[in-house]
Amino acid sequence: MRFLLSTALVLFMLSRAASAQGSNDCSTIVKSAQDAASKADWVIEGTVDNMFRMKSSPRQIGVSVEDVKILYEAEHSPRFSTAMLETDSCFPNAMATLWGPAASKLVGKRVRLFGSRGTSGRGRRFFFLQTAEQAMPAFPATRKAYADKEYVPAVKKLAGGWSRIRSTDGNYSIEMPATATDITKGSGHQPAFMLRGTDRYGSTFIVVFERSGAGAQMAGTFDATISKPGADVITFKGADAVSTRGELPGSSGAKITHGLWLRVPGGTYMLGIVTDKEHETESLRSRERFFNSLTF
Repeated sequence: MRFLLSTALVLFMLSRAASAQGSNDCSTIVKSAQDAASKADWVIEGTVDNMFRMKSSPRQIGVSVEDVKILYEAEHSPRFSTAMLETDSCFPNAMATLWGPAASKLVGKRVRLFGSRGTSGRGRRFFFLQTAEQAMPAFPATRKAYADKEYVPAVKKLAGGWSRIRSTDGNYSIEMPATATDITKGSGHQPAFMLRGTDRYGSTFIVVFERSGAGAQMAGTFDATISKPGADVITFKGADAVSTRGELPGSSGAKITHGLWLRVPGGTYMLGIVTDKEHETESLRSRERFFNSLTF
């Protein structure tokens, strides 16, 4: 599977400098309706008609709703009065909340669903649900804007030449076998936040978080990649993720790329290692620690 580093977003950032840990599960990203409202691409209210499970995605619970009212959209879509929606992989305790005895308590009730808008046939998926009887959260009138900026990163030195580095605007951190640059790109369709470092072999370690919304490039890349036949789909920190490997041409020879892509409430992460073929084995010894150290 090719590592799709060809998006304008990631190429811009590179040119500026040329199985999961259960304690940090993606279902913890949204802790309240207000959290959900700040991260949702859309929020709808409707009456629950039925619950279902698809053989193609047994981990997800489906909900059909009638008399739909759209409460919020970051990107406008055609109007609809009924919907069949599946839970996002980051929906907390989906089976306990929406299946079995819990499902019977929701059928016929008015609920609010908060979710992400997918592409490549992935449709809408919801990561939070509340009953309409509960207090309505505040929806953002405008989304926060960011300027293109490079920060001095917050770094905590670790043993063995590693560092834990925090993205200033992205509000995530990760461990790298190097120090890193901390870059915010605010001039695209959606803001994106990157940490980038180089190990002692000259291999690049990079993580980018792009906010969801209209024109989000990484969300489209993730949806297209995970939907392809033969995609290397895994579960990473509770989220559906896709692992990739490929080559990028370069003036000094081809670069080998290893990536991990995942969508979570609020946006898309891309973690990658770009290395010369001769140093691929050495640099990949750091891959699992690098990937698994991501904290949202």
